[in-house]
Amino acid sequence: MVTLTAKGLKFQRWQVLLASATLLGVTAFAASFIGAASLTPEQIFALRLPRILLAILVGASLASSGTCLQALFRNPLADPFILGISAGGALGAASALLFGAPSFAIPFAAFLAALGTSWLVYWLGRVNGVVRMDTLLLAGVAVNAFLSSVLTLLLYLNAHRLLVSAVYFWLMGGFQMATWREVWMMLPYALLGLLLPIYHALALNALLFGEEWAHYAGVEVEFVKRCLLAAAALSCGAAVSVSGIIGFVGLMAPHLVRLLLGPHHRTLVPGAALFGAWLLLCCDTVSRTIVRPAELPVGIFTAFLGVPFFLFLLRQAKKVFG
Repeated sequence: MVTLTAKGLKFQRWQVLLASATLLGVTAFAASFIGAASLTPEQIFALRLPRILLAILVGASLASSGTCLQALFRNPLADPFILGISAGGALGAASALLFGAPSFAIPFAAFLAALGTSWLVYWLGRVNGVVRMDTLLLAGVAVNAFLSSVLTLLLYLNAHRLLVSAVYFWLMGGFQMATWREVWMMLPYALLGLLLPIYHALALNALLFGEEWAHYAGVEVEFVKRCLLAAAALSCGAAVSVSGIIGFVGLMAPHLVRLLLGPHHRTLVPGAALFGAWLLLCCDTVSRTIVRPAELPVGIFTAFLGVPFFLFLLRQAKKVFG
């Protein structure tokens, strides 16, 4: 009876994933016909479709990154934006652009900066070998503020250069500059950042109970941590390099999907990626149509949704931990 129940639950999880993928496809199809101007099929393919696909890839990457971080840090409030990892990636990408790096090197610079930021926040959040929720959040807020200030200073010192107008893109966040080049550049990073957590799903499940328990369960804890932290930084850094700083997608998607699919990362990671892609696609569609023909930064809409969600989670965490 237990086996049949488990199989039934597994089947239901894949039904949810299939329904989510279908919803994402339908939304993407509808979004291709929504905009400030009526476009021909050729114009939709050349102008609107790259933006839609890029929003999907970025949303999936941020969501899978957030899922990884919440498991690694055992912290329900972990998110690339809140912990400053997005700011680190933006600083790396903007620095590479201002110092004349080729376009293919910008995601790699963002990845290295995001990875360094991840390790810094993780190190600052540890107290006596344990990552405390309050300490981690304070460390993330402090690092986020510092890196954002450095990025602002970098813009100020280079105000005379024409590239600065392009760098402001990383502060605002959005997909106004999306082309097929960004889509193809983002695709391998998004896939790698998604497949690595799925491959290590059982290790992520074990890490939820603590590093010591995971070690006794046969997990190579330090190797898995390094691998998955790199995957989270890779997803976040690549996303920031093509879309700028977009917050709270990595916070909301894992929590909402966990309510439907449960905590098993074999289905939670792809489920969160699908929901994150759908959420960011919806936000971007609204951002480019609500004040047509002008556009609003998509980060405004994710913040409108994410800040109340974050405060709710913070209140719940205070009830649990006192």
